[in-house]
Amino acid sequence: MRMQLKNIFTLLLLVGISVTSFAQTEKNSIDDKQEDSRKKVKTKKAPEDFKNTEVNFLLNYYEQDGDHSPVTGGRGTEELDNIAPSFVVHIPMDSLSSLDINFGIDIYSSASTDNIDFYEAANNKSSASGMDARAHINASYSRKLVKSGNDYSFMAGFSQEYDVSSFNFGGSYTLNSKDQNRSLTVDGLFMNDTWNLLYPVEVRGTNKANLADDTRTTLKFGLSYSQVINKRLQALFSAEVVSQSGLLSTPFHRVFFDDTNIGDDFATLRTLSNVERLDDSRIKIPISMRWNYYVSDFIRLKTFYRFYTDSWGISAHTASVELPIMVSPSFIVSPFARYHTQTAADDFYEFGQASASNTPEFYTSDYDLSDFNSLKVGVGFQYSPVMGVSNFKSPFRRNKTAQLKSIGLRTAYYDRSDGLNAWMVSLDFGFTF
Repeated sequence: MRMQLKNIFTLLLLVGISVTSFAQTEKNSIDDKQEDSRKKVKTKKAPEDFKNTEVNFLLNYYEQDGDHSPVTGGRGTEELDNIAPSFVVHIPMDSLSSLDINFGIDIYSSASTDNIDFYEAANNKSSASGMDARAHINASYSRKLVKSGNDYSFMAGFSQEYDVSSFNFGGSYTLNSKDQNRSLTVDGLFMNDTWNLLYPVEVRGTNKANLADDTRTTLKFGLSYSQVINKRLQALFSAEVVSQSGLLSTPFHRVFFDDTNIGDDFATLRTLSNVERLDDSRIKIPISMRWNYYVSDFIRLKTFYRFYTDSWGISAHTASVELPIMVSPSFIVSPFARYHTQTAADDFYEFGQASASNTPEFYTSDYDLSDFNSLKVGVGFQYSPVMGVSNFKSPFRRNKTAQLKSIGLRTAYYDRSDGLNAWMVSLDFGFTF
């Protein structure tokens, strides 16, 4: 299955490169100084040049492996491959408003979720979730107010996969200072997930398959403040409160209590597995700050720190650093590193650790909720000439020249202390039409 996905990825990669008239790069991977330089050049052109539609085509590949799958009670393969092509479209409606649309699909193959039915037979019968896809679309409208200089936006989105459908909507309002050096943003988001309760095969039709909810609601309120401190230093501070309620367990995650023996056969294990149970409410509070410092005209230092805590007992610290280096006016290299450490949730138990005689109210063997630390390192490359990579006739507007504006590549390796490791690569093509 992994080989099939790799073949698909290779094909999509070749197609993406050969039809470069249909793709863009992650905006946050482009150095702002080079972007400003590009804008200054364009001011010599006609005003309509500022109304070009921008299209980003991104092709992401992700691969992981590990041996603590929650689908098999905290022991078993976590092998997963994911290919995610997507489009990000920015459409200026006029000089004050714009529409942004993000849509794509995730195609994944997971040996972990394939084991939802693995007790059906000793030869590991495949389940419906072994290979699947998730489609998603999000749209946002933003507008600047002429009199006050402030901004507001509205957004909505929808996604669908084999066992979960989700929709969301929200908005934000930004207060900008007269000199545009300071801004305060308030934002909110509502999300609703509806699940098809797919239980492990051995508990279907039993009293263990009795999770009360099939929906999850998420409410987020955020506040952020940004400021240009001086010509070299910019800072951003943000805080959020996220409230979740409803189905916070995953129906096909198993938990085995301390009456389970490692050598038990399939027939015995069928009678001992339990469905993950977690509290139906959760409060999350992340607080973060970003510092961007221009070391020189050619080097920029980007740092990030976040503290996180929640009502399930997890506290975490995350720090990252990125160093975009302008090798030439057209080419940027950005090495980066990210470190994360967290404590375990109060209701986390390893395989066979939870008590069968004194069963806890809530229990999980999902190592995403365990005590671990992780390191992610990688590098990004950005080729973005001031006059663009190439020009061609626009397929959408008569007598209009379109431009391949930029090409980007970003790759990273991820390692977690519980044995999970992954690598990822992203291709990004930037166009204007």
